Amino acid sequence: MGFYEELSKYYDIVFPTSMMTVKFISDRVKKHSKILDIACGTGNYSIELSKLGYKVDGVDLDDEMINNALNKANENNLKINFKAGDMRDIHNILKDESYDMVFCIGNSLVHLQSLKEIEELIKNIYQITRENGKIIIQIVNYDRILDFNIDYLPTISDKDKGIEFIRKYDYDDKDKKVYFNTELVVKRDERKESYTNSIPLFPLRVSELEDILKNIGFKRIELYGSFKEDKYTKDSFHTIVVAEK
Repeated sequence: MGFYEELSKYYDIVFPTSMMTVKFISDRVKKHSKILDIACGTGNYSIELSKLGYKVDGVDLDDEMINNALNKANENNLKINFKAGDMRDIHNILKDESYDMVFCIGNSLVHLQSLKEIEELIKNIYQITRENGKIIIQIVNYDRILDFNIDYLPTISDKDKGIEFIRKYDYDDKDKKVYFNTELVVKRDERKESYTNSIPLFPLRVSELEDILKNIGFKRIELYGSFKEDKYTKDSFHTIVVAEK
């Protein structure tokens, strides 16, 4: 069984929904607006926003994540347009659609492998964002990772559910990528099963992200260090950017 197939079973335990994040998003878009959730995972944020009355579409690369999202939407009697597909192809996946808000959180943007790929995605987002619409991007603060040689994130653990998610970073100076090495440990009875994965991430600095947004045409760019609306600093755990078309 593959790593992501196994992770999809425990996704909501490893990455629980933060109502603070839901509030951060909903505070920046008018009620009943149309929202796109890029890299939506199992759809938790799409579902919470739909419950608040927003019209929501969600896209994720992983078929199993989308199946879980569709099942949860049906269980909650919510009509959400979940689609499986590559975020780099949203201009084809979501033909003729436009949005008041597009968000991409959970460190998903940096799964793209170059500044060019990131710029292309943000260009596509710009095209489907309505006038005065907003974009929200949240990634790990790679200025902190690179400048302070951070090589791990805190382990996520739920002893009651028998789950551990171990996260480490390894920066490769040759190819200028951060390798995100993860281990999902699942305890079943007295037996432990381990699933490992390593994926290269593009260590996007905040200045690079700001420059891309400005060059594409986004304005009123705001930076935050957390969904609590803390001011961004180099020590911040997150880089969160809000910009307006």
